[in-house]
Amino acid sequence: MVSRSVVVLVAVAIVMLVVGTGIGYGIAGTRVATITATATLFTPVTRTTTVRETETMFTPIPTTITLFTPVTKITTVTVTVAATPTPTVRVVEAVLRQVVQVGSWRLAVVDVKEVSYVKTLKFGVWSYYKAPEGMKIVIATLKVENVGMEIRSPFGFAELSLPLLVTATNRSYGKAYTYELESIYEITKDIEREAAEYRELDVLTKLAPGSYVEGDVMFLIPQGEKPAKLVLEYWPSPFEPKTVVVVKLS
Repeated sequence: MVSRSVVVLVAVAIVMLVVGTGIGYGIAGTRVATITATATLFTPVTRTTTVRETETMFTPIPTTITLFTPVTKITTVTVTVAATPTPTVRVVEAVLRQVVQVGSWRLAVVDVKEVSYVKTLKFGVWSYYKAPEGMKIVIATLKVENVGMEIRSPFGFAELSLPLLVTATNRSYGKAYTYELESIYEITKDIEREAAEYRELDVLTKLAPGSYVEGDVMFLIPQGEKPAKLVLEYWPSPFEPKTVVVVKLS
């Protein structure tokens, strides 16, 4: 395509050529002159250019990704454990009123008796009880002294257990309570005379070093059975031998 400035320059050249010829003609006289002027103009040429735009697209390529499959590995571990001998049981035998020491406690079964009636003193008033039909009452009196250096409860955790009464038939009976007995509301002179005072052992008490507690533990056994022994345990630690105290009653 020809620029406009080129066209203008060519036109101005033609005009100046014509004017110059006219002036020359006037000076020289009348003369017919044929002037052939050749003007070469740039013919606009239209050119079609095809521009190809190439757009490169990413074609997704299927890709296989291998993931690590969790594998459970079983490892056999051999552990050698040193066998610890099971603590043995130490049995201590005694008789009535014999003092036995286990750990920080010195104890003795002071008395054991079979009774038909018991009485307890509450708020200055005596209450009377008897055994249920076919049963009888056994009262064991215990004395426990603290010979250690600390204030402790003799029947607390990892201390002395409450005694079990074992009869001649080898049956065991645990501690009985007054609510298991039958209350007596008509008190005769015989009942008043035969009733044994029941002073329940305080199992929640704490004892200072050198002090002691004394009280009764009551049992209910069948009429036809005979008390044979009282059994207590002392086991302060599972890593130490258990001490079983057996007090023979006859």
